[in-house]
Amino acid sequence: MENTSKVVLRLAGKILGATALISLVVLAIGYFLHWNGPVKFSNGFFASGAILIVLGVLSITGGFAQRSNFGMLYAESAGQMNSAERAQRMAADITQRYGTLIFLVVTGLLLVGISTIVGKFL
Repeated sequence: MENTSKVVLRLAGKILGATALISLVVLAIGYFLHWNGPVKFSNGFFASGAILIVLGVLSITGGFAQRSNFGMLYAESAGQMNSAERAQRMAADITQRYGTLIFLVVTGLLLVGISTIVGKFL
């Protein structure tokens, strides 16, 4: 249980850090391009969030094509690993892809939320 909470907290920290970094980049771009109204900043946050969500979805769909390829599965079975090691490797690959999906989608949703807040309240 302790390992799971550490992983979740680490992921949350990475998400918040990435959101803050991307927000600073959007603010810097807005400053240099002389964006005057909150609508332009809102559009910048929304576009960056949408790009991250699309990248997250694409990261998982590309992995599905690899996991469902019979030739790839057969090539993995020709090595020195036993079935337990092979299953652990496949589980690690799937976990990594879903971790990337969660990271990118949640970061994108936070940026879309920031764009909503900027658009409504500023």
